[in-house]
Amino acid sequence: MTELQKQYDPATIEPAITERWLSSKAFAATPDDRKDRYVVMMPLPNVTGALHMGHAMDNVMQDMLTRWNRMRGANTLWQAGTDHAGIATQQVVETRLFELEGKTRHDVGREDLVRRIWAWKDQYQQRIVNQQQSMGCSCDWDRQRFTMDAVCARAVRHTFFRMFDEGLIYQGARLVNWDCALHTAVADDELYKATVEGHFWHLRYPVVDPAPGEPDHILVATTRPETMLGDTAVACHPDPGAALDAALDKARDKLARAPAKEKAAVEAEIEALVERKVTHLAQLEQVAAMARAGRKVRLPLLDREIPIILDTWAKPELGSGCVKITPAHDPNDYDVWTRHRDEIGLINILNPDGTIHENGGAYAGLDRFVARQRIVADLDALGLLASVEDRSIEIDHSDRSKTIVEPYVSKQWFVRMGDVPGASSAAAAPRTSSGAQGSPRQPSTRPTRRGAHRPGGRCASGPTRTATTASTTSGSSRSATGASVASCGGVTGSPSTRVLSARSSSSTSRAWSRHRRRA
Repeated sequence: MTELQKQYDPATIEPAITERWLSSKAFAATPDDRKDRYVVMMPLPNVTGALHMGHAMDNVMQDMLTRWNRMRGANTLWQAGTDHAGIATQQVVETRLFELEGKTRHDVGREDLVRRIWAWKDQYQQRIVNQQQSMGCSCDWDRQRFTMDAVCARAVRHTFFRMFDEGLIYQGARLVNWDCALHTAVADDELYKATVEGHFWHLRYPVVDPAPGEPDHILVATTRPETMLGDTAVACHPDPGAALDAALDKARDKLARAPAKEKAAVEAEIEALVERKVTHLAQLEQVAAMARAGRKVRLPLLDREIPIILDTWAKPELGSGCVKITPAHDPNDYDVWTRHRDEIGLINILNPDGTIHENGGAYAGLDRFVARQRIVADLDALGLLASVEDRSIEIDHSDRSKTIVEPYVSKQWFVRMGDVPGASSAAAAPRTSSGAQGSPRQPSTRPTRRGAHRPGGRCASGPTRTATTASTTSGSSRSATGASVASCGGVTGSPSTRVLSARSSSSTSRAWSRHRRRA
């Protein structure tokens, strides 16, 4: 009689059980007439490395739910797969290329870089699958998908063009968060803020042909002097007196509600606002009158005339009360441009790699930070640098490259969301067999400039990224309906003969929503 071991050794028992499960296809999901169905779409792990404890914990919970519903008699599918991770995978491969061979992607060329990325994917995808199978994950392994395989790619194209036909996806030049290191747009949730020791540079913009009694320059402040190359206006509040009074009323109300320990700071704020009415108000009202008269200032270094405009973005209680407007490189200034597009333009001064664009004149080709130093020195030499303040500034960084991102106008794909007028009705409209809205076919609702998005807002860097999530989840949900399908966008037939269903995407999305609620 064999003695029972004192300690459990999984290596002596579990591999044989796993092999038995896999060889017998114990977890295969075959569509049938059962009304009770249960589908779990695995959150796809990225092929950037091996699984960790977080994956293990998540997989255990999914496995328990899947096995429980399978034992209850439900037709059950746990859909497995892996995600390409796009930029993240490329970054890992490029980092290893530099560390091991001292080369960049430019040294090896596009073809060889792509080959290396696919080789990395093959190695780590198999490692991930082996880890999941060793854990005993009860997936239908014949159905596993990779988000860039031929099936998913076709589903993405189908979903993308369907949504485009319905006016739910559109392309346009919009202000986005731009990663100059990776040459791509990044969403707001891919950013993190980091405190950087910087400065406020106070610059003098000469007034064009000042009349007697008028100021000969307007003072503006910036934390990024290089952006002045793209300035298209200087803004002043249309009613600085009323704005200062409103700020005073707000501060006095704040004082009335402030606890004792905060009263001194609020009283100092009120005193400063009262002082500004004495020191700044008369000149700000004069600048506002100059704006109404169509007066201009001369942009230093580029010798370009730009208008003085009236906009409430200028705050009389802050700084000089006037602000430089750089629509192509600041989200707030972009908003100002949308309100004054008949008066001012939009000038890009950056190349995708963060160097200065040819619109930057003599500074073209310089790195943005080198250009900053050169511009500050040139302004100082011309007597147009009024002062410099040391400041600690919170700046957005890309979580992918760990570098400072730039607001940048780029042609991007966007998805119309429910908060855009008409989007929800477009998404809910009945579809005909031709794939269009309504009956008969109606023209698609196209987005207007009012649909412009702020940096990172509902932006996708391309068709694949836009539609991958929708198509992948819709495929797994289609499986839940009992049709003979695999994953990704409603793929009919056995796992080895998958043919894209022309009408799968809309019906599968509804099925996925129902089964998520059941799960």
